[in-house]
Amino acid sequence: MRAPDLTEDQVKEICPTCTDIVFLGKGGQKTVFSCSISGVRYAIKFLDLTNIQDQQVQQSLDSDHYSISPIEDIREDVLARAKREIDIMNRCETPTLVKLGPIGMTFVEYKSRKLLYFTEELVSGEDLYTIIRRDRQITLQEGIQLGIDIATAIKHLWDINMVHRDVKPKNIMRRDNGTYVLLDTGLAFDLSDESLTAAFMTVGTRIYMSPEQLKNVRRGIDFRSDLFLLGIVLYESLTGQHPFFTRGLNSMQLVANIVSNQVEKPSNLRTDLPQSLNAIIMRLLAKEPHLRFKTCDSLIEKLAQVREELL
Repeated sequence: MRAPDLTEDQVKEICPTCTDIVFLGKGGQKTVFSCSISGVRYAIKFLDLTNIQDQQVQQSLDSDHYSISPIEDIREDVLARAKREIDIMNRCETPTLVKLGPIGMTFVEYKSRKLLYFTEELVSGEDLYTIIRRDRQITLQEGIQLGIDIATAIKHLWDINMVHRDVKPKNIMRRDNGTYVLLDTGLAFDLSDESLTAAFMTVGTRIYMSPEQLKNVRRGIDFRSDLFLLGIVLYESLTGQHPFFTRGLNSMQLVANIVSNQVEKPSNLRTDLPQSLNAIIMRLLAKEPHLRFKTCDSLIEKLAQVREELL
């Protein structure tokens, strides 16, 4: 399924309450615009569900559980992800996760197509991937803020029994005020939902995966897996180098690095990195989940202590 081709004028026809519509881009199966509703700017996202039967759509909307496996139509998985993303935006009240806008999940038939659309908070800022590719390294204070904000997002997801499982620079935005927000919660994994287990290995980004994700050990997947990914992000953001991946590495070598091989200390790559922050990152990158932080709150507390040391 590809993202729908829509013009700004067509969006206005579909959603007449939206004004000042501007095309932002396409990502995955979604086409994204910015718009104003009652004077406030939002993002409005569209998916094309034309080939999904009406009955399947209604069943997915009426149920809190999904029946999706790798051999079933991927369009159903896309619908489930969209619904999950909206559910999480409704349930998590934190500035470190994107909020739902005034238009919830809405279906419309337009020019013989079945479209799904919804609005969400429009984050003004820049994604972390772009920042670290341009600047190579962020400052120590920025790194601490990044750690605290993303750990807070992971905590709120875990409070509703979810793990994000795709924490990476492209899914993190730095707001104009210097704080960070975690995106793409549609990929989040509900530990109470057995139906998504079989498809687990097909999602996520390989160089941002925990050892237990690569081993497909479901019992080991909890918030600590997301903390491992946060460790990769902090390491890369503060040193300019990925802890496990280098150019020319094949997939087997990469997996071995993540699962078995020890990582070089980030303080070896950045001399002004305090040992307290170095220890936090190395603990996040522990191969076994029980060697990482036992709670997100304990990680946030440690990062706050490092911030005080640097003042």
